[in-house]
Amino acid sequence: MQKKQIGIISGKGGVGKTSLTASLASLANNDPEISPIIMDCDVDAPNLALILPAENEKSIRTKDTYTTLKATFLEEKCIHCRNCIEENYCEFNALEWDQNNKIPKIKYLACEGCGACQVLCLEHAFEINPVKSGEIISYKTKKGPNLVYGKTQLGSTTSGKLVSESKEFAKNLEGFEENDLIIIDGPPGIGCPVIATVSGLDYVITICEPTPSGLHDVIRAIDVVQQFKIPFGIVINKSDLKSSFQEEFNTFIDETGYEVLGRIPFDLSIAQAMSHAEPVVDYAPESKASQAIQEIYIKLKDQIWNHN
Repeated sequence: MQKKQIGIISGKGGVGKTSLTASLASLANNDPEISPIIMDCDVDAPNLALILPAENEKSIRTKDTYTTLKATFLEEKCIHCRNCIEENYCEFNALEWDQNNKIPKIKYLACEGCGACQVLCLEHAFEINPVKSGEIISYKTKKGPNLVYGKTQLGSTTSGKLVSESKEFAKNLEGFEENDLIIIDGPPGIGCPVIATVSGLDYVITICEPTPSGLHDVIRAIDVVQQFKIPFGIVINKSDLKSSFQEEFNTFIDETGYEVLGRIPFDLSIAQAMSHAEPVVDYAPESKASQAIQEIYIKLKDQIWNHN
């Protein structure tokens, strides 16, 4: 089969994105027609590994990434003039004066690596260097397929670049050429990590709940996807939620004509599966939620291979 890449995103967190990804990954792994590889591109808060743990510790590979720039102070060049403080070289207030040693100190987490201190200091007592910004982790899961995910280090500001590096890393894994379905758990929101995630995809699932905030945020996510002209479908989680907003939500779906890939009813089996760190389709395969996700998977295959 022709290789396809799909991503699951949401305008906000907590609407079932990772739960759906894990179940789709399990269904794809049990599908004799499919050889999947799984990615978690929610690099600021990757949780998919909790549901898809490693087969064994020996299979885990880790690669450090250096996509963030930070300032470094070169004390031997400093003449203790205090200009960097008094003339406010740093707009981010990442410089403070060490009165005991008569030198500036860099507040690591506040530094944005903009390079202003390097340019403005006449003594060249600052330089800008790449620092470790995160890790890319990969392994063979207990379920079978490989999982690749990035993990941003505290204080790093280039999570979009880490997403791009994670996607490139996956391409170089042994067996990647045989994988015909790449399933990506994307980050919430509409920022750089989301843009880096959806770039190059063949299909996007936008998952939401039928609530005012759910509708507001999925519209923003769809706007991003449409900028890339990527086919997409909506999955509505907790679709049978008792809410006065249901009518307005359904009217939006009807009027836009957007593809609804599926509706997942409210089902405590999902919460129970998450508490056991298992995809719901494995934990409770006969539950209403699992049946709905199985239908979504069948429809997804049809969309990406027969209509895309």
